[in-house]
Amino acid sequence: MSIIGKVAGSLLTAVLALAAVVPPITAVQAQEPEFYDVPFAPGQWNIGRTFDESHLRYCVDQRDPDWELAADIADNIASGLLLTPERYTVERDMIREDITVIYGILLEHCDVYMGFKLIPEGIPEWLTATRAYYESEYVFITSDPDLNTLADLAPGKPIAATQATSAHLQLFTYIQTLTPENRWPIYPMGTSDLTIESVINGTVDVSLVWAPSFWAMAKADPAIAELRVIDPSPLAPIRLGVGGLLLANQTFLRTTIDEALAALTADGTLAGIIEEYDFPATPPQ
Repeated sequence: MSIIGKVAGSLLTAVLALAAVVPPITAVQAQEPEFYDVPFAPGQWNIGRTFDESHLRYCVDQRDPDWELAADIADNIASGLLLTPERYTVERDMIREDITVIYGILLEHCDVYMGFKLIPEGIPEWLTATRAYYESEYVFITSDPDLNTLADLAPGKPIAATQATSAHLQLFTYIQTLTPENRWPIYPMGTSDLTIESVINGTVDVSLVWAPSFWAMAKADPAIAELRVIDPSPLAPIRLGVGGLLLANQTFLRTTIDEALAALTADGTLAGIIEEYDFPATPPQ
C-alpha cells in the first residue's frame, strides 16, 4: 500500500472514531436559535449592557392604549423587587412595525418591554415573555340599539375587524362554518382606529375590536363613548393575557418578574390598579 493510501486509511479511521464520540452537529444547533434567526439592530456591536443592577429598566409605548397602566404596574414590580424603576418611553410614528424593531429597543433601552398580547406560539425564539399582568378581550361594538348579541345581526350585514389579529382569524373561521346565505361579510381594517371609526361612519353595523383600544378612544371621543358593547354569542369571548417581553437569555430576570407579578396578583395590587384606571380587564387567574 502506498504512503498516501496509508495516510488516507489512518485519517478515515480517526474520523470514524471521532464520529462515535462527538454528538451530531444538528443536535447541538436544535438547542438554541440559529445565528441568522436573531434580528440585527443597527450599531448593536456598540451597545453595552447596563452594570447597574439596582434599577429595573422598562419600556412603554405611548401608542399602546394601556401604557400608563403598564408603567404603574412596572413601577410596582420594581418596588416589590427593591429596585429603582427606570422608564423609557418609546416614541415612534409608525402605526405597525416588524417585531424585530423590539430587538434594538431591548438591547439599548430596557430589560423588559411592557404591553404585549401573549398569543400562543406567537413569540419568536429570541424573545421570552413574562406571565400576564392582566387579561382582556376583543369585543363587538355597535351603534344599533336593536342589537344585543351578535346573533341579532342579520345575515349579509358587514362586520369590521382589525386584520390579522387572533380575533379576526377566529371570527373568519366561525363564519366559514355557516351556510353562505347565513354569513356576515368581514371588512378587514388596518388599525383599531379604523375598525372603530367604521361603525361611527356607518360603513359597517358591528366592529370587533380590542377592548383596551375601544376604552382609550371612548375616553377621547364622546361619539365613540356612545357605542355599545354587545354579547359575542354565538361566539365564545376571545380573551388574551398581556405581559412584557425580554430577550430570551434573560431567564433569571423573567423568573424574578414573574414571582413579583404573582405576589402583586395575590395581594390585590393588580386588581387595585385596574380598578383605579377603570380599565376593561381583570387580573390574571
